[in-house]
Amino acid sequence: MVKRKIRFLLHSILLIGSLLIFFNSCTKEEKPAPKLEIGSDYQGGIIFYLDDSGQHGLICASYDQSPALPWSNGTNIITNASGSDIGTGMANTTAIVAAQGAGSYAAQLCNDLDLNGYSDWYLPSKSECFYMYFNLKTLKGLGNFTDALYWSSTEASQNNVYSQYGNDGFPPNGGYYKNTLNHVRAIRSF
Repeated sequence: MVKRKIRFLLHSILLIGSLLIFFNSCTKEEKPAPKLEIGSDYQGGIIFYLDDSGQHGLICASYDQSPALPWSNGTNIITNASGSDIGTGMANTTAIVAAQGAGSYAAQLCNDLDLNGYSDWYLPSKSECFYMYFNLKTLKGLGNFTDALYWSSTEASQNNVYSQYGNDGFPPNGGYYKNTLNHVRAIRSF
């Protein structure tokens, strides 16, 4: 009787061990996270900014959404889109659309954009606009940018907005009227 119990116990241990080895061999190996770099195609656009972790950042669309669109919806009102740093473009875009309402203008176009399977695009802030242009066009010759003005979402005053001039690589200037027709390039964060 004792020999049977020992034999049963040994067979059970061997069976469990065999099953564990089998199931461990069937599990997928985890792939390492992709190496992300400025200029790489990723999640529907081109990476133009990475944070310190190297795993989060900003992407711009690979082409302009419009060559000639106003910033405002026809009226010059304060929208409180005053964020100018990295990470403030989405809040600015939300503020602009809430204040301006429906229409054909830069922030609305970006807000409504569904591109390459992503629908969380927005108009870049002043700093986001600068890094987009500088890191891609000036440093790498990427992004299909033209030598023209690009809207940022950062409001300078009731009548003016910060825009990035496409051929100088300097930070955006705040002297452009909201009803001027400028280029629009949408971005998204990841």
